[in-house]
Amino acid sequence: SLWLLKVDLSLSSFIYSIIPKTGCASEKMFDVCEQDVAPEYRNIIHQFANIETLTSRFEKEEDVLAEYRMVDGNWHKLRIIVSKRNANGKATQAIATIRTISETKRKELNLFFEAEQAKREAKIKTRFLQSMSHDMRTPLNGIAGMLHMADQNPKNLELQKITRNKIHRSLNYLISLVNDVLDMNDLESDHFTEEEVDFDITELLGNINIDGQQLAQEKNIQYILDWYEGQLSHSRFRGYPIYLSRILSIVVQNAVKFTPENGEIHVWMNEKCLDDSTSLLEFRCKDNGIGMSKDFIQHAFDLFAQEDSSSRSTYQGTGLGLPIAKKLVEYMHGNIQLESEKGVGTLVSIQIPFKLGKPIENKNNRHQQISLEGLCVLVAEDNDLNMEIVEYMLERNGIRVVCAKDGQEVIDLFEKSEENKFDFILMDIMMPKINGLDATRKIRALKRLDAKTIPIIAMSANAFVEDMLNSKIAGMNMHLAKPLDETKLINALKQCKKDERVN
Repeated sequence: SLWLLKVDLSLSSFIYSIIPKTGCASEKMFDVCEQDVAPEYRNIIHQFANIETLTSRFEKEEDVLAEYRMVDGNWHKLRIIVSKRNANGKATQAIATIRTISETKRKELNLFFEAEQAKREAKIKTRFLQSMSHDMRTPLNGIAGMLHMADQNPKNLELQKITRNKIHRSLNYLISLVNDVLDMNDLESDHFTEEEVDFDITELLGNINIDGQQLAQEKNIQYILDWYEGQLSHSRFRGYPIYLSRILSIVVQNAVKFTPENGEIHVWMNEKCLDDSTSLLEFRCKDNGIGMSKDFIQHAFDLFAQEDSSSRSTYQGTGLGLPIAKKLVEYMHGNIQLESEKGVGTLVSIQIPFKLGKPIENKNNRHQQISLEGLCVLVAEDNDLNMEIVEYMLERNGIRVVCAKDGQEVIDLFEKSEENKFDFILMDIMMPKINGLDATRKIRALKRLDAKTIPIIAMSANAFVEDMLNSKIAGMNMHLAKPLDETKLINALKQCKKDERVN
């Protein structure tokens, strides 16, 4: 649309005609500007349409123009054109045109933003390539150096062991670099290969927490499961467990990476039932690490983003972890959010909807053929009477018993024992010093093979579904409710033994 205004420059104010009306324009223009023009452009338009300066501006120009945004969001272009000059060449009359240019401006702004985005991404990728060159050459140089040292000292077994360990660490880091780059390339191409399957969320979280605990222990960081912060009503869901594991691993690894020694990491989850067939699962990870600035949070999910160059050298990484996590979360129709403060820490919140999975059918398996004779069970129980009852039940079936009175003692006994000395652990939940859930998690994180495989069975007066699910999340195989039934106890041990043989 186009509006025409006639401007008489020989008078002290606009004489305008917006056909068919005529009148004084200066006051009208001011009122319209104050009412309809966006606040940030009002002074510009007031100065642009100033009658006192128009004549001097027209000494060398035939027209002047200005673009501005209206209160309603539309863009206008105001153009004033000389239509009459006197004998001396002085402009005495002009015509002002106002044209709506919203669509043109939208395209122009889009092109501008796209160009700026392209520049920013090009700059980030250039920095990424420089960083990758450094990050790959550093471990490669270390590997080459360690191999040279090993070759020069073939008989020094201690040196051989040290160099092999360092080479393995460097190789693992290189593999993680390559995997991140390949994963991001696939996701940028919308190449999602997994299919929806039924899975057990407690087993998935148990594995994530075991890995997280091991990483945290290496840096002397407390990895804490806040059992009572959340609630879980179901264990079987349908979705993409591999993608979910990748997301949670990225978040936990970042928390460990950016939390200093003696720091703390808290993790928990919550389930909100949306309807009879769908639940919203929320996963949270909070640390007291180095945190992020408010400015960087806005770019934390950008490709190759790293807050400063020292982060790359100090903490190592491609800057692809969070972008990968965000891509996967969005693919599963969820969202991921960051809350962080520099020097205080970071909270990562993830919400993903899942369909409920089909429950596993319980079959009455017969265990008579499985013998428990001569096996050794480590029992953690702080109540003397309950311990006596459990000992009696186990010894009646030819099982040897080693007793622990609290969570810390059961950890110490297992850690100091020979590998595979114990065939089972029976774990009370409510115990002094360290509860059974945390004791299980710490045992699973120990660097010995039997820590991952030994069956751990909960014994607890807490018999709600949520308690049973928490036991599995901690890494336990089964959950028995007190008071204990001898038949159920022995059958549970036989079932675990049978599962161990199958695996």
